[in-house]
Amino acid sequence: MEKKHLTIKGNKITWESLFKEADEIIGVRDLVNSNRDLISMINNLFASSDDFNFKYFIQSGGLERLDLSLEYIAKRLEAISNNICPDEQLESDE
Repeated sequence: MEKKHLTIKGNKITWESLFKEADEIIGVRDLVNSNRDLISMINNLFASSDDFNFKYFIQSGGLERLDLSLEYIAKRLEAISNNICPDEQLESDE
């Protein structure tokens, strides 16, 4: 009976490689959660009419940093997706 193996970039998929990618996904999740906290803070500042702190956040580049962080998350997710995309053909042990 022949066994078939998935490969990524010609390398057999291993538990180690899967755990590495899972760790990357956890890192991205943590960044998403940090950005959600920041968005929640912005919402609370706006909802409470805290104009001083809201304007300070905007003027100090807070939205630009949030935008850069979201762009970084998108790039990391694309890289992870590329890293876990299997090759088109299955390798077989013969």
